[in-house]
Amino acid sequence: MAEFRIIFVETEYDVNLGYAARILSNFGQKEMVLVNPKAKAGSEAVKYSKHGRELLLSAKRFASIEEAAEGCDFIVGTSGVLVRGRSTLRAPISIRSFAGRARGAKGRFAVLVGREGTGLSAEELKKCDFVVTIPASAEYPILNITHALAILLYELALSESGPSGEALSGRVASKEELGLLLWLFGEIVDGLGAELRDKGKAKLAFKRLVGRALVTDMEARAVIGVLAKAGKKLGRVERSRDGAQEGRTGDEGGLKPSS
Repeated sequence: MAEFRIIFVETEYDVNLGYAARILSNFGQKEMVLVNPKAKAGSEAVKYSKHGRELLLSAKRFASIEEAAEGCDFIVGTSGVLVRGRSTLRAPISIRSFAGRARGAKGRFAVLVGREGTGLSAEELKKCDFVVTIPASAEYPILNITHALAILLYELALSESGPSGEALSGRVASKEELGLLLWLFGEIVDGLGAELRDKGKAKLAFKRLVGRALVTDMEARAVIGVLAKAGKKLGRVERSRDGAQEGRTGDEGGLKPSS
């Protein structure tokens, strides 16, 4: 079963810190994790935390997202902005879609909740393996962080109790497997030479496609096997062991660019 750690990045207002602790408690969360909070867990925050008081007062504080997410397999960003531009590698998916797919997954997900004023920065979003969004009015899509948190936790809770739908069965593909998948695709794109005009656009589209999906390890390995064979035919990839066909990664996979 998937596990979720909610991480608040530089929360600005005491009242939101208090309300966040209350909401975490409402949904049975056992820890509150903060990265460089600007808000204080003072009397105002405590007043609004209600039965989440102990969660607030025992909140864990970290200096960076990396430290706060240590031990998690994947980092999930939240954003009210659907498209940030051509360089965006993680196109947001709806929280309901993500929650439904993650239901049967095995792994730990660190979910980032950004600042009240600016949300997560572009650099922070680049650190994310997935980015989720809550459908809202295009005229004013940015929710207060505590409202967004309540919806987020509700959808995650609903996915655990509702019908399986598109739920995954098995382990989510590791970062190494996804990295190998993207690398092989890039080698094939480069191997097409002048036949493909905009190689960067193709690579970016594939990254976005992978970023919108929760790919299982079996799915990743199946595609890796196909891409490895295609890369070998194009003279872009050498397969030194049968592990390439099985989709193994690292030294055991035996995959490397052709010289």
